[in-house]
Formats: sequence, structure tokens, C-alpha cells
Amino acid sequence: METQTIMLLDVINPYILLGIGVVLIGLEAVIASFILIWFGLGFLITAFISLAYDFTDGIWQLASVSIISLLFILVLRKKVLEKFLNSSEKVNDNYLQEGGIGQIKNQKVFFKGTYWEIDSDIDEKEFEEGEKIEVIKTYKNFAKIRKKNNGK
Repeated sequence: METQTIMLLDVINPYILLGIGVVLIGLEAVIASFILIWFGLGFLITAFISLAYDFTDGIWQLASVSIISLLFILVLRKKVLEKFLNSSEKVNDNYLQEGGIGQIKNQKVFFKGTYWEIDSDIDEKEFEEGEKIEVIKTYKNFAKIRKKNNGK
């Protein structure tokens, strides 16, 4: 009696594996899920292994892709995400915290396109309607202001 080996899936051409890997890495640039790149790398590495080593079955090639990809995901994904998502330069730019010139309108401070309540430490009666004032800072819904120095 002869024994037959049953092949579940024919061996996949290494160039097809290479093409699938390149397409997956290209899709990662569009989708930005940060998962496809690892499967793309798994296909690329398996393609290069297939050039040097003759797989007996396509299932083993796909298993190799899966194992390599999952290892990359488990070991490298978090580290690479932290590297790309964290900036070495901390930007602490708060447009509204900057001072400047505002105007009293309707018993409020009109500054940078927003109406702010006058700080409770300041006597509102010191200022007249339409008067230009210096805004020292804004916080929450309040503006800390003082009379504009016309000598500036």
C-alpha cells in the first residue's frame, strides 16, 4: 500500500507573499491602524524565508506569517507607537492665556473674539463702555484687566 501525503494548500510563490506584504504595508499608510504593517512585515519575512527554504505546504507559510506577525505585534507595537506618538518637544501653547488689548462692551471684556467676565477683584465702574483696556490674562470665564497705558 502506498502512503499519500495530503496537501491542504499548495506552496505559495514567494513573490506573491512579497506582493501581499507590500500591499499590506501600503494599506497601513492609508488606514493607519498600526496592525497591517506587522502582517505586511510577516509576509515579507516569510517571502524571503521561502526563497531560501522550501516549504512543503502553503499552510506552513501562512502559519509562519501569523507567528512572525503576532510576535511583532506583541513585542514591538507598543514601543513603536510610543516612539511615534510621543513628541520629544512639549508644546505648551495656550492662545487664550496670552495677554493683549481688549475692549469693554456690555459690561464685559471683549478679547480675541470672546466676551469675558471682568475679574471680581476689579471694580467694573473704573472702566467706561467702549474703552480699550489691557488684558493681563484670561482664566476660566474671567479676564484680569487694567487700564491701558497710552504711553506704550
